[in-house]
Amino acid sequence: MSSARAEVTRRIKALGRAGRLREAIQQLASLAKLGIQPDTQAATALVSAAARAGDMATAQSIFDELFGGLLQPDEVTFSVLLRGYGAADPPAWTAIDATLSTMRNVHGLSPSATSFNALLEVCVRTDDLDRGLDVIERMAADGVEPDGFTEAAVAKKRVLRSHLRKIFA
Repeated sequence: MSSARAEVTRRIKALGRAGRLREAIQQLASLAKLGIQPDTQAATALVSAAARAGDMATAQSIFDELFGGLLQPDEVTFSVLLRGYGAADPPAWTAIDATLSTMRNVHGLSPSATSFNALLEVCVRTDDLDRGLDVIERMAADGVEPDGFTEAAVAKKRVLRSHLRKIFA
């Protein structure tokens, strides 16, 4: 059973990378036909496929349906949503804030460096330095230590790089 689920998850990821969202959805549905419940990894792969396709309405709908009681999302699931909303032009900050709120208040998860790194990547890409400074402050307030990916995320913006070093010295 778990090997079938793992194989379907691999197919969903590959189809997502190829931009073939409909086929990825069909792959997840094939688990139900086999009488196998999807797991967090398979569901997250499908959310990611929708986000990669730029279809955040579908990504959110998949998240709501699969993680609305059936499955427990993890940090990776939320990072996928954060990156997807951050990829919009301009970034969907209201949806990002709602995602963080859902993460904390509904699912009892606190953002880790993974989530904060996703936000910092968006801030650097969009040159939103004020928001980037706020993200670093929120990281510190939450007691989340930066990691190597955090430093890589802010490497191109001296102001953010300096602030990160100052706050976490």
